[in-house]
Amino acid sequence: MAAAEDEDGGPEGPNRERGGAGATFECNICLETAREAVVSVCGHLYCWPCLHQWLETRPERQECPVCKAGISREKVVPLYGRGSQKSQDPRLKTPPRPQGQRPAPESRG
Repeated sequence: MAAAEDEDGGPEGPNRERGGAGATFECNICLETAREAVVSVCGHLYCWPCLHQWLETRPERQECPVCKAGISREKVVPLYGRGSQKSQDPRLKTPPRPQGQRPAPESRG
């Protein structure tokens, strides 16, 4: 009976982290857990190093690897979460991911 629960996403199944505090997101390029996660305006999620490399190797075609919508490093949104994965390969020369854009607070007057 426990095996059936595992297969259909029960407590020990593949969907056990969905929406939980330990939930992870996969990069749409490397298909691994996203490191320094960023999301495009069209809503697709990537590791910042993967997306940076994608954009650098295709300077004439700046488009989303998934849906081919226009994409630029200035418009991607960083996703911040708990924990940190600082074990980055020092041979990679990836610049820091773009900063999030905070809209100015609305004044009530």
